[in-house]
Amino acid sequence: MRNFRSCFLMAVLLLLSACVTIPQESVSLSNEVGVGLQKQHQSQIDLINLHFAIKRKSLDEALSRDIDKYFEKLMTYNGSSGSITLNKTRLDGVATVVMCLNNKNNAAKEKLEQERVLLIKKFNANYLILNQANSSITGLLQSAVTVENEKSEVYKKISESIDGKTDLDKEISETVDKIRAVIEEMENDR
Repeated sequence: MRNFRSCFLMAVLLLLSACVTIPQESVSLSNEVGVGLQKQHQSQIDLINLHFAIKRKSLDEALSRDIDKYFEKLMTYNGSSGSITLNKTRLDGVATVVMCLNNKNNAAKEKLEQERVLLIKKFNANYLILNQANSSITGLLQSAVTVENEKSEVYKKISESIDGKTDLDKEISETVDKIRAVIEEMENDR
């Protein structure tokens, strides 16, 4: 029974010592990475919105230039001296041309909006993947830190229970080395 308890104790200690030491700061840094990811994502969305706002403004300016050109042509049509009499037929024609130009502008802006929405959806999907990965890593780091803290507490209690007569870290390290040597020897015998 005593051998079983000793072996069990050594197995638990071996498992606890196998964990890599991860500093608490790594959890804080991982949280900061998450905040940075969120800020970067928002900056990218803002940049996309600015880009498409500039494109919409450019379309509106092109519409204005096209309407100005149309009226310039209208004013110089048939050698007009800068004034033109608009009757109902001509006025309907002007309205039709202006509405046609406006409809083309609106169609182009609608296509731009569809592209903007699609691009934002892609950026949002990528952000969610990165954010989930970072959250998982943060959780794993926190777990590792917690295990390290618990391992230290167990070492402390065991040391106290044996009156500190044994250097546990040294004992565990030597035991791990012996186990590795046995495993190596078994692999070499194959």
